[in-house]
Amino acid sequence: MKRDLQLLSVGTAIRTFGAAIYNPFLALFLFTILHVDYLEIGVIFVGLGVLQVPFGLFGGLWTDRVGRRRLIILSLLTEALFTAVLAYAFQIQSLALAIATAGFAGIILSATGPAFSAYIADWGVGSGRTMAFTWFRISFNAGFAAGVAIGGLLVTLVGFPEAVAISAVIIGMAAVFMLAFLGPSPYDLALREGRPVSQDKATVSQKSRSMRESFSLLVADRPALLTAFGFALVWLTASQWSVTFPLFVHNKLGISYAILGIGLALNGLVVVVGQFSTTRLVLGMRHTTIAILGGGLYVVAYLMLGFSAFWVLFPAAIFLVSVLVLTLGENLGSIPTSTLPSNLAPPGEIGAYNGAFGAFLNTSALGAIFLGGVVLATVANPLMEWVVMVLPAFPGFVLLKYAGTRIPAEKDRA
Repeated sequence: MKRDLQLLSVGTAIRTFGAAIYNPFLALFLFTILHVDYLEIGVIFVGLGVLQVPFGLFGGLWTDRVGRRRLIILSLLTEALFTAVLAYAFQIQSLALAIATAGFAGIILSATGPAFSAYIADWGVGSGRTMAFTWFRISFNAGFAAGVAIGGLLVTLVGFPEAVAISAVIIGMAAVFMLAFLGPSPYDLALREGRPVSQDKATVSQKSRSMRESFSLLVADRPALLTAFGFALVWLTASQWSVTFPLFVHNKLGISYAILGIGLALNGLVVVVGQFSTTRLVLGMRHTTIAILGGGLYVVAYLMLGFSAFWVLFPAAIFLVSVLVLTLGENLGSIPTSTLPSNLAPPGEIGAYNGAFGAFLNTSALGAIFLGGVVLATVANPLMEWVVMVLPAFPGFVLLKYAGTRIPAEKDRA
């Protein structure tokens, strides 16, 4: 793997370690300490997310014009600053300040997010690009596993606001590391020198397309849009992992913070240990097929939780097994969602396509939070709760299967 990709992975691991100390426990803090109910939690997360979605789309167009490295550094510096402000907001228990801080931070992070994917995609094509995204994901989850394991203890020992403050310091360290060591990508260099950008054996000058033309090119790409819609439907179910899952596990299965932290750490460890072999195993398969398989494992894991809560059967054991199953689905699903947008992008539009796909997936994640909040607040039967929440995945499977027939084989191959 290229040295700069290694440096990006190390910096990302440090950043994720810091963020994971508090982020997985955020909904629980709102519910337990600030006394925000399920539905209100959903409204808060969805409202903040809706504000961010268009900035992710335009951020993709932006990163094709100003370069990747600059936005990566901006992203980390911004996250460190606003995480520190968030710690203060939680210390004084000001929900209004916390929401405002998260809103401003989310806009900038959403706009800079596509730069990370575009930076990785600049260094390779085909299976090489797939493996580069795999190593990035492994580093991300190594940081997540360590962060969430320590975070569960920190939240218990020193308190939630203090844990968030520690997170800010660690994310700041990641920003300094990237600023000092991360070099420009080949695209960045070409952009800086004012020469045509080479991608996938083709060249393009960014001066030849306006942002409006790039956006029109994306809107006219029907196979890409079909794929994005398919991903969004499947991830409407898969994204229940981020907020609904820990709320259900803690409040309805009775799992303690400590065991919840262990389970979330298990998620990261399974990625670290198994993502490389999972990617190698599916190289050559269609990305759309891999996405369907990954989504199917999420469905199985969630229904296991529902059965366990309904019958009150071995909740801790079922929780850990379900984490293992859904993480295998996550390992599979991450391959197409990280790589396929770059494969589908015309030369010079990798940032734009990653921004657009990110907007679809972020919108889906918002829908998942809202759906989860409504279901937890209105459905009494725990098994039926998860039956409702896995339903969107099935039309997504159908749409991805159809999209796979419209995408050239060389672009859909992992």
